[in-house]
Amino acid sequence: MLQILADESATLQNVYAPLPLGIHVVFCIIATAVYAALFARRKTYNYLCLMAAVDLTLMTQFFTDDPVIAALFIIEVGLLAASAIYSFRASRKKKLEAKQGRDPEPQESDDNTQEDTGLVDSDDEDDDTL
Repeated sequence: MLQILADESATLQNVYAPLPLGIHVVFCIIATAVYAALFARRKTYNYLCLMAAVDLTLMTQFFTDDPVIAALFIIEVGLLAASAIYSFRASRKKKLEAKQGRDPEPQESDDNTQEDTGLVDSDDEDDDTL
């Protein structure tokens, strides 16, 4: 495995894409599969943004013009910023749902909730002292 990587890395493409095309494609396929699975499982869009950002790096294998690289840089920064925003929103939403799940809305007082509110009948206190 290391020999294959060493042979492949000897043929560097360009300054923007130091990985050979084959290794870069395999990396992008693995990253796409991982981020697609995470999106399917967790349903947050930050994984789609990260997947697109990783896959767009393949452009550096074919286009090395300065305007293309500058546009790719701007797009990558935008995708990473969007991913951070989506991640932050999903985290806040998850915390809010967890808090609401633990602290249900107050219910009307009845006989079953006397123990929860700390109210105890005076007859119960007399029974404990006997």
